[in-house]
Parts: sequence; C-alpha cells; structure tokens
Amino acid sequence: MRNNAFWLILQKLRTPLLVIIVTYSIAILGMVLIPGMDDNGQVYHLTFFDAFYFVSYMASTIGFGEAPFAFTYEQKIWVSICIYLTVVGWFYGIGALVSVLTNETLKRELMRSTFRKKVLRIQDNFVIVLGYSQINAEIIKKFHKAHIEVVLIDKSEERINHFLLESLSVDIPMMVGDGLLTDTLIDAGIKLDNCKAIVSLFADEEKNLRISILTRFLNKRVKVLAKSTNQDISHSIIDTDIAKVINPFEVFAKRLDVAINSPHLLILENWIYGNSDLSDKALFLPDGKYIVCGYGRFGKALQEKFEKNDIPYIFIDEKRIAPKKMIESGTFIRANPDNKDILIEAGIQEASCLIVGTKNDIDNLSIMITARKINPDIYLIARENTMQEVSIFQEAKIDWIFIIEQIMVNKTSLAITKPLKHHFLNLLLKESEHLANSLVKLLRSNIGDKPILKHLAINKEESYAIYHEIKQGQEVKIEVLQHSLSNWQEINNVIPLLIKRKDEDILLPKDITLQIGDELLLACDKEGREEIELIASNIYELHYAKYGKEKKVGILGKFFS
Repeated sequence: MRNNAFWLILQKLRTPLLVIIVTYSIAILGMVLIPGMDDNGQVYHLTFFDAFYFVSYMASTIGFGEAPFAFTYEQKIWVSICIYLTVVGWFYGIGALVSVLTNETLKRELMRSTFRKKVLRIQDNFVIVLGYSQINAEIIKKFHKAHIEVVLIDKSEERINHFLLESLSVDIPMMVGDGLLTDTLIDAGIKLDNCKAIVSLFADEEKNLRISILTRFLNKRVKVLAKSTNQDISHSIIDTDIAKVINPFEVFAKRLDVAINSPHLLILENWIYGNSDLSDKALFLPDGKYIVCGYGRFGKALQEKFEKNDIPYIFIDEKRIAPKKMIESGTFIRANPDNKDILIEAGIQEASCLIVGTKNDIDNLSIMITARKINPDIYLIARENTMQEVSIFQEAKIDWIFIIEQIMVNKTSLAITKPLKHHFLNLLLKESEHLANSLVKLLRSNIGDKPILKHLAINKEESYAIYHEIKQGQEVKIEVLQHSLSNWQEINNVIPLLIKRKDEDILLPKDITLQIGDELLLACDKEGREEIELIASNIYELHYAKYGKEKKVGILGKFFS
C-alpha cells in the first residue's frame, strides 16, 4: 500500500469521527422532534437543515443566538444536554487528532510519502548513499559538485538533522529509514532507470554484502560501491557481478608498492585524484628495515608487499596474534608499540622506515614522537583514521600521511563522477616507471604543473561535428583535436591520454582514427579545452582543424549567416 499515511489517519480517527457523527445525529434529531413556538404562538418544528446549522455552531463555539425563533423550555433543556454531549465528543475528537498528528509512525509515513515523491521527481541520473557519516558527507559534496543527484538514507533522525544543518545549500531527498530493508531501497528509487549506483560504506561489512545481494535482485543495472577489508566478504561481494569492493588497506598497500617501484606513478595518481599537482617531487622510499606498528588486515596487506619486494620487516602489535613462523623468525613482537624499550627491541635505531598504523590516531602520534627521539632520521609513514585531525598530523612533520577516510572518499567519488579517469588510473598502475616518468615530464613541459583532464565522448550529443563527419564516411584522426583554431600550423597544449573503445583501451594514442562510441581522455590547459569543445561540436571549426582552411559556405549558409 503506497499511501500508508492516509490509511493510518483514517484508522486512528475512525472511532473519534463516529463519536462526533453519533453525538451530532442525536442532537439534530432531538432538535427536529421537540416542538417549538413561533412569534405568533404557533407550534413549529425545525427542519433538518435548520437543526444541523444550529447544532454545528452550538457544538463548536457554545456561543449562539436561538434561531429561527426563541426556544421553548423543552428546547432549552435539550440544547443544554446537547452542549455537554457534543463538547465531550469534540474534545475526544480533537484529542485523538492531536495524538495522531504527534504519532511517530504517522510522522515517518508522511516523511516516507514526501520522500518517494521527491525521488520520483528526479529527472537526471542519481546515486543512493546509505548512512550519513563524515566520509559520506564528503562524497555527497563531490557528487553535488559534479552535478550528480543524491538520495540519502540513514537510520538515525539525529544524523539526518545534522546533515540538514551542515548542508543548507544542498537540497536532496533524504529519509530516516533502515537502508538494509528492501522496501526502503525501493522507496529510494533503486528500481528506477535513472538510479545508477548505491554507496554502501558501513563499518559492519556484513551490511555491505547484504546491500550488494539485495541490489543484485532488485536492479542488476545499479552499480554497488561497497567497503570491505575482509577477504571472504570481499569475494562474496565481487561474486554479485555488480559490486566494486573498496578496501582502504589494500589501496594503501598498493600505493606503497607503487612508491617502491614507480614513484612517478604516485605523482600521476595524486594529480588525477586532485590531491596535488605535477610539481610534487617523486616519493623515493628508503632502503632497509621497515617497522610496522599494528598488524591486523592492514598489516597483512603491507606484509604481502614487503615480501614481494624483499624488504626486511618487523610488526609490533599488542592485541593480535601472528602466525607461529613470524614469531619464530623474529618478524613479530606481541607488545605495546608505544613503548620505548619495545621499539628499541624491534630495532628502531637502525631501521630506515616506521609505519604507524593503529586504529587510534593519538596512539599513532605518540608512537612517532617516541620513535623520533630514538632515531631522528627515520622515515615516518602514518595512518590517520579520520579527517578531523588533519592539521595535527601536518604539524607533526610526517613524511607520508595516508588518511583512511580520504582514500574512501577519493576511490568512491572518482569511480562514479569520473569513471574514465578512474579507468585511466587503473591502466597506469599496470605500467612501468619509465612510462610514468616520461608522461610526467611530457605533461609538465607541454602544459604545466596543473593540466586539466577533459573527457569527450564521440556521440551526437557531445561531439556533433565529429559524429556527423564519421557518419558520412570521413576519417577523423585524434590529432585533429590538437590543432590551434587561430593558426593551424600551431599545436595546442593538448595531450591525448586514453581512448576507451568497446573492448579495447588505447593508452597515449597517436595517429588513431576516431570511431563513434569512443570515449577520450585528454590533458590540456583552459584554452585547449575550449578549442577541443569547438572542434568537436562545430562543423566549420572541425573543417579548419582537419584541413587548415576555412570551410566554404553555400548560398543558404550565407543567407542564414
């Protein structure tokens, strides 16, 4: 039943309405049956309309005149009875109405009804975000900036109200409800054609698996972005075929591996995410022994990369139990890492790098202070669990800070707002340091430290001119987009980075003929971006960029120009 609020009101007010109807009926019937006397002393009876009119204002105001003639004593006695009878009925009815209007169930149903209407009014593609948190708040901001509609669901009314206070300029449909329930997801529009994704980043990863499975059955076309650091849950989420797992520990472990083997790839990654520009220096990690404070899932992800790169390591963790072979080999110490003697036992004095990765930010800061006193030259890598303490970590002069929440925000938002950028980054991470270094130098020398990433789809909507040129059987090379419209001999600051074509990816394309359906990613400056858009959409600009001369205008063209 879609209009639960209406039926709930009817159900709650059924008895009060019957009481009012019965009391009115009794009062009206008595007024009709009891004889009165007119001004001439003749007996008369009120009509049902006159009786209804009199009882209506008598029952609601208890302030009236006797109409149409002065009442007899019999009528006055009956009116006196009716006053108390109807007033009691009205009091009961008003009390019931107030009770209904303050009923929490009704308030939820009214909010749910309004929420459904708002969702149905969304014309553009939208994303469902489950739960309001600091991470999701940042993700919503990035979606809003990219002009992607958002639907928010949270079980806590307090958190919904907090979002309203923090995001007064963002008008999005939101509802207090359990996002793990099928009905709630349907209300949020998961079955609608313009619902493109659902973000599920619950700390309880079983919930993320449940969302992935529910979405699989409700709408296979919806993409799920789910957090998971547990290997078994991750495999189950991936098996739904519609979900992408976001594991912040695995992401950082891969970044560490990239920093070891291809530092310039890390520069490109940070540029694509918007964390920094290409002026950053390559991050060369020191050789030697690595000490890691904290084991768990994070430590295991790092351990795999250490062993892959033959890096000597030792883990310190007070709460977790490591495999027996690690204890026997001396690569694990079960103790409190925030202890000077334990750090010395682990070899902090000769170690080259300390990675502090516990769940507690204050503990992480304390461990680093202690370590720096023992070994002032040690390279520090710190895990920051929340974005709230950014300024404190920055003041601590840490060599490399990785923020768990920031990783979640970047990976989630980029996958939805800029899928081609995300795809390009994944392709880059498979490439060599030589290619990364060459690309960084090429971008810096041709465009500068802050290139703009431009996405262009070869279709009728985004690139009208190129689309029709190809439709007419003409060949259009990607180099056409690089020619200057002010001087064909000059080349704009435009570097093609990727062509995504059905089942093929062409990295750093050159001399490639464009096809309808291609998705292009280009690096450029502001002027280059404007000219790319003109060449792609205007047949005259395309002709000049292609041939180096103006397109001849026919008679009709001259007439309408």
